[in-house]
Amino acid sequence: MARDLLPLSTDLPANLLAEIGGARETLAAAKASSTQKAYASDWERFCAFCDARNVEALPAHPDIVALFAHVEAEAGIAPVTIGRRVAAINHHHKEAGFAPPTARDAARIIAQMMAGVRRRYARKKLQKAPAEADVLKAMLATIKGNGLRAVRDRAILAIGMAGAFRRSELAAMQLGDLVFTAKGVRITIPKSKRDQEALGQVVAIPEGRVIQPIRLLRAWMSAAALDGADTKTGEAQQAPLFRRLTRLDGLTDQPMTDKTVARLVKACATAASLDPALYSGHSLRAGFLTEAASQRANLFKMKDHSRHKSLDTVADYVRDAAMFDDHAGDKFL
Repeated sequence: MARDLLPLSTDLPANLLAEIGGARETLAAAKASSTQKAYASDWERFCAFCDARNVEALPAHPDIVALFAHVEAEAGIAPVTIGRRVAAINHHHKEAGFAPPTARDAARIIAQMMAGVRRRYARKKLQKAPAEADVLKAMLATIKGNGLRAVRDRAILAIGMAGAFRRSELAAMQLGDLVFTAKGVRITIPKSKRDQEALGQVVAIPEGRVIQPIRLLRAWMSAAALDGADTKTGEAQQAPLFRRLTRLDGLTDQPMTDKTVARLVKACATAASLDPALYSGHSLRAGFLTEAASQRANLFKMKDHSRHKSLDTVADYVRDAAMFDDHAGDKFL
C-alpha cells in the first residue's frame, strides 16, 4: 500500500532550494491570476464560516463543506460560484498537504448537496442585449465633440464591436499589437480568457463603411499622439492603446480598466434612450455576432473572428437571428 510522501526538507543546498522555488512559481502559473484571486477570496469566506461555527476549516469535514454550500445557496449565491468555492476549498487542502474534503467524502454528501443546489437554486442565464450595428450607431451618436475623451470613447466602442473583443482584451491592448495594412488593421491578442497558454490570436478588422472602426481608431491615436506598429514588421513600443484619462481629460500613460468599457457602454445606452440594465461590456462582442448572423455571415468565419472554442456557442447567435425565417408555421398560422 502506498504511503504519503514526507515534505521536502528545508535543509537543502541553496541552489536546489532556488530551483524548487522557481518550480513552484511555474506550478502556480497553472491557474490564471484571476482564478488564484477568486480562490483566495473563497477560502477566506469559508474560514469565516467555520470560525463563526467553531469548527475546523483545515482539514474540513465533508459534512461542513456540504453545510457551507447549503448556507451559501440560501444566501442567494449562484450555484456556479458555490461550485468554484468548493473547488477552492479542495485546492487549499492540497496546498496544505491534506486530502481534499471531496476525496474523503465516502458518502458523497458534497456531490449530492451540489446536485441539490443546482436543481433547487438554478438560475436562468441572463443574456445582455447585443449592440448590433444600429444600436452601436445610436450609441456613437451620443458621444459629442472632439475632445480626447470623446475621440477615445468612440474608438473603444467601434473597435470593441468590430473585433468582437472582450472588455478585458480591450483594456490590455498594446500599441505593438496593431499592424495597419491597406485593408484595415490586424490586432494580436497575446492572451485571453480562452487562450490561457498565451498562444496568441490575430483579429482582422476592415476599414468598414458603416461603423468605420479604423477611421475612429486612427482619430484616437492621432489625438493622443500614439504611434502604431510598423506596417511591415509589426514592431512598436509596448504601451497601452486605450489610456486612462484624468477628470480634466488629461492623457496618462496608464491603461484604462475593463470597468471603463462597461461604464461607457451603459452610459451611451442611457444617452441613446436604451435601458442600461440590458447592456454591458459584453454587448459589444455579442453585437458583432448578432449582426453577423443577421447578415448571414459564414458560421466558421464568425467563430474564427470571435475566437470561440465551441462552434455551438456561435451557432446560437445564428439560430436566434433565423428564428422566424422559413418558420414551420408560416403556411397555417
